[in-house]
Amino acid sequence: MRNRKTLTVLLLGLLFGISGAAYFKDKARAAHRGPASVEGKRIPWIPAPVGKHLALLKVEIAKPESIPEDGDGETVLRGRILVNQDLQGDLNYTWHMPEGVQVVSGSVKDSLANVKTGQIVDLSLTVRGFTKESQKLISLQASATRGELVLGGSAILPSRPEDTWEAVAPDMKRDAEEQLGTSKNHRR
Repeated sequence: MRNRKTLTVLLLGLLFGISGAAYFKDKARAAHRGPASVEGKRIPWIPAPVGKHLALLKVEIAKPESIPEDGDGETVLRGRILVNQDLQGDLNYTWHMPEGVQVVSGSVKDSLANVKTGQIVDLSLTVRGFTKESQKLISLQASATRGELVLGGSAILPSRPEDTWEAVAPDMKRDAEEQLGTSKNHRR
């Protein structure tokens, strides 16, 4: 019995010792932290910041003035490509059309040379068959070379934006919250 008590006390002491050491180690590390503006020792394994605002290319398709309800009406598409960094080659872009959509005027695919940082490339394409009868998606993809990598961006335009997840999700969330709210009231 005495050996069991001694063993329990030793194990508890070891556990408290390890916990205390970890606490003071973290406390010492936190004391050396500073604001981001302060120059400090760089840790090589932390990746460089990445995000859409730092992307090589930003691609957008403006919402058309009108999308025909049905038939063979024409739709004018306007795309924009913003170059955020120096390119080491040409800027390539391609419009992708769904089945049943024909190009009336404009270039579906092209390669542009000498595009500079900060420059916005405006594109225009007129199509027929892009209507609200059924959901169709048109995409604009752009790519360029940066070092040994080919990087790019894309944008999508739906013919029925009211049927996309972005439009439906807020209603679904509200409905779910209403259902959960009423189910909480009926709990025992």
